[in-house]
Amino acid sequence: MRHDKIQKLLGAYLDKELNHERMKVIENHLKACLKCQKELSYLKKIEEFPREVPQVPQEEKYWASFPSRIKNGINQFIHEGHLKEDKMFQDSFIHGEKNIGVKAMVFPLSVTAHLILALMLVIIPLLNPGAPPQVEIYSAFLAPPPPPPPPPPPPAKKRTTSKRRTRIRPVQSQSTVEPGKLVAPVEIPDEIAEEELSDIGIEGGVEGGVEGGVVGGVLGGVVGGVLGGVVGEVEAPIRAVGEIRPPRLLREVPPVYPEIARQARVEGVVIVEATTDIYGRVQNVKVLKSIPLLDQAATDAVRQWVYEPMVINGRPRGVIFIVRVIFQLKK
Repeated sequence: MRHDKIQKLLGAYLDKELNHERMKVIENHLKACLKCQKELSYLKKIEEFPREVPQVPQEEKYWASFPSRIKNGINQFIHEGHLKEDKMFQDSFIHGEKNIGVKAMVFPLSVTAHLILALMLVIIPLLNPGAPPQVEIYSAFLAPPPPPPPPPPPPAKKRTTSKRRTRIRPVQSQSTVEPGKLVAPVEIPDEIAEEELSDIGIEGGVEGGVEGGVVGGVLGGVVGGVLGGVVGEVEAPIRAVGEIRPPRLLREVPPVYPEIARQARVEGVVIVEATTDIYGRVQNVKVLKSIPLLDQAATDAVRQWVYEPMVINGRPRGVIFIVRVIFQLKK
């Protein structure tokens, strides 16, 4: 039999609960094993301790006195709490209010007296307004008349002189202003002569001109009103790829954020393809990357943008290029 199994059977050996064969085996093992001998001696010492069983109180008397014992315990706890509070506030200089009932009765009487006094101060002046002031009506009829107006001043005497009256004739100065020529004036003129406008021009305008032009053209203008001085058909727009870069933006109108997209917290970048005319104005807009709630706002904004006109080989050309419109909510 193994050592650990014999060690577990030492308690049963001490109580003599094993059969004769196992008792012999354990006794032979105890003669050779010191560790089991010590374990058996410990068990014998434990058996020597007196086993006292506490007396169980009688159940009927115990439960009959249970409510009274709980009540006595609560009263004792409350009494001890009051004693602790009394000890805590023994050195305090604050004392509880006294005569609270009297004060509760005096307070509404005081409020009523103050209200009556305030009403008396308002009503008494209204009940006794006093005698009205006397109006002296007769003074308006018996007032003295106003003083007479002062006499007019005497007429001015005519001065007699022996000198003849000489009429001053205005000197006609030569005008230094010439039509069509800018000249700095030497002195401030009294009147500004109107310039004569030439009647040079063609009725109905010329081919390639623009609406709202000036008769005769503008100083420093271009022939026909078209950039580059080209009159005739306008060439097709060119795509901004390779060496041809997109034109420079001159006027940018920010897009209006749609309210439905703002409430839905929709953000992103709308990519459109813009086509400008020879004057740099956006004519066509095509959506390449779409965000449904933001597409219309992006196209409406890009149509109002103005770019620098593109000139290639001395001729104005429209440009097709890519525009990114960014929509971002403020955080």
